[in-house]
Amino acid sequence: MIPTLLLAVLPATALADTEVGTARKLGVGASFGNGIIGVAGKYWFKPTLGVSGYVGNAIELQQLRVNFEMDIFTVRDTEFGRFDLYWLAGIDAGFWAWPWSVAGKFGGGAGLGVDLKLSDSPIDIFLDVGLGVYPFDFCVAASCLLQPRADLGARYYFP
Repeated sequence: MIPTLLLAVLPATALADTEVGTARKLGVGASFGNGIIGVAGKYWFKPTLGVSGYVGNAIELQQLRVNFEMDIFTVRDTEFGRFDLYWLAGIDAGFWAWPWSVAGKFGGGAGLGVDLKLSDSPIDIFLDVGLGVYPFDFCVAASCLLQPRADLGARYYFP
């Protein structure tokens, strides 16, 4: 009877300890996007709203990206994790560095993404795609104004 009473009163610690976005709000990991390999982080303000950041390097391009992200709905809930669809919008800033010159890059963009929040571990795997507008970039042609904006990666969340 005592074990049953304890199970009813105490929270389910296995799920609560690994729940991304509630018990674990800060995640750090790695990402790959638009030729940039870098560090990815995310902080959840609420269980469905957070801010993500990426710092990366693509040989000549050093870039920082910051996004506000919000879960729209759960696409599928499986035994190994939950797939959530989210929207994102943010800014990009960086610079191109060559031996002969340096050029800045600044713009913003928006898109959609899907992430898998694993059930038994504090890890999420994400993929987001969208479009960016870059009024300041080394490329001055009209075709460079709109560019793809994507990231693929994984983050580990700390308690």
